[in-house]
Order: sequence, then structure tokens, then C-alpha cells
Amino acid sequence: MGAGNRKKNIEDLEPHLLRYGEIGTKSSNVRKHFEDILIDNIERTFLSRNKEVITEKRGLGRIFAYTQNENTYLFSRIFGIVSYSRVKKLNFDLKEIKKQARKFAEDISGTFAVRARRVGEHEYTSQDVEEEVGSVILDENPKLDVDLDDPEHEFHIEIRHSYAYIFTEIEEGPGGLPLSSQGKVLSYVENKYDFLATWMIMKRGARPYVFTDDKKWIERLKIWDPNLKAIEVKNFQEMMSMEHLERGRALVLGDRLEDHRKIENDMMVIRPLIGFIEERIEKGLETIKRLERKGSI
Repeated sequence: MGAGNRKKNIEDLEPHLLRYGEIGTKSSNVRKHFEDILIDNIERTFLSRNKEVITEKRGLGRIFAYTQNENTYLFSRIFGIVSYSRVKKLNFDLKEIKKQARKFAEDISGTFAVRARRVGEHEYTSQDVEEEVGSVILDENPKLDVDLDDPEHEFHIEIRHSYAYIFTEIEEGPGGLPLSSQGKVLSYVENKYDFLATWMIMKRGARPYVFTDDKKWIERLKIWDPNLKAIEVKNFQEMMSMEHLERGRALVLGDRLEDHRKIENDMMVIRPLIGFIEERIEKGLETIKRLERKGSI
């Protein structure tokens, strides 16, 4: 269990289920290492905002985090988290799950689906749970219709050994790999293209040392890395002429085919946008804005 800021007991905080994706494809040793980095990043992010969080691992692909509900937007700014949900944690009891299902049925209209997932040994299958709980919802609200393909509402049940976790919403995270799970890079940011390129390399787990001529890019990137290291320079040429520039690190630029900058030394240059059309670039920027809009700094 992660430390976070333990001024409160776990019982005073709301449980949230965090899902990761690519981390789960790694070997067991690498996965454990990446999970630890992700948990450390979660706790550092919350601590940087003076927010309370307590974390714990609960099986492959799942991390649980306990915090106040108003803090959950921070999960959408942590690389490695594919999605997250506020959950209700119960000692597993099918009667209690049905009770929660009745409450769910009271407040909705249209179509719904029940999604069940199990880990551990139980006397029933996931389909058994879906059918029983679905029947309860229909009994409570006969005007509802079942739609397993594209429902308007979903009632999710994750059963893990002796506990059940109930949730009805799934929020988007940035995905990718945890920040600092890969190496360090240098990044020059003077426009939206450089910003997107830097964000993309951060999503791949690399931590950037940012050079920029505008503080707004530093503040923007700090949303994604509260411990961002950055320095202001007048222009690209000033950065390249710095004696202390770490030549051994790769340099990230937002160059495209039509405007790529020529580098006069032997530095490795990473250009994530080099083959992107403008539509794909704008789509990437809109994704970032959507995630940022989920809360204030």
C-alpha cells in the first residue's frame, strides 16, 4: 500500500478503481516495476496539489486509490492510467449487490446493460451474476430495455475474491506508460507542435527537461508533470549553444516534414509529429484539452 499523505484513515476516503493497459503486457518483473513507478507518480501528483490519496494494488491491471471525490480529476493527468471509476466497495453478497442495482434502476431511463467480472473462486459465473442483477433492475423499472451492444447506462460489478466493487461510470485517462519508466530527454517548446510532441514522448514514459521562450508552456506541461524541470531561453539557438547542454540525451522537437529544423551537431533528434497531417495533430491537441478540462490546477 502506498503512503501518500496519511492524515486520514482509508475509511474516510472514497475508493476508486484505476486501470492500466500497456503495463499489463510486460513481463512480471517489469510489470511490477512499472506498477511501483505508477503508484509513486500518483502519490507525487496528489502531494504536489496537497491532496490526500492512499493506494493499493489489487491484481493484474488494477490499482485502487482512495481519495476525496473532488480530487479524481487528477487521475486523468497521470500517464499510465487508461481509465478510472469511482466505486462502491462491498463485502461480497449477492443480496447487497441487488440492493445497489435497485437504486441504480430508480434513476435511469432508456437502455442498460450489466457487466460482471470475477477474480477468484465462486459458486456462480459472471453470466449468472449479470442475469440475476439484470432481472432485478427490470423488476424495479420495467420501462427499461436491455441493450448489450450500445447501452445508455451500464451497471458494472467487479468481484474480487470476497469483495465486490460497483460502478456506473468510466472516466478517460491518458494511457501510455508511467512517467520516468523510460529515460530522460531534452525538449524545446515554442508552439503547439512542440508541446504535443513533448506530451507524446511523456506518454511513452520519458521525462523531459524543457527549454522554452514562453512560461505558458511550462505551466501547461506542469499539469502533466508537477516536478517538471524547465528553463527559459530566448530562442532555439540559445538553447543549442548552452555549454551545459547534455549532449548525450535525445532532443524532442515538434517538427513536421514541411518545417523540420536542421541540427548541426550529432544529437539524436526525436520528431514524433514528422508524418502527421494537421487533422491528426489537432485531434491530439483536443484530446489533451479534454483531459485537462476535467479539473483546475
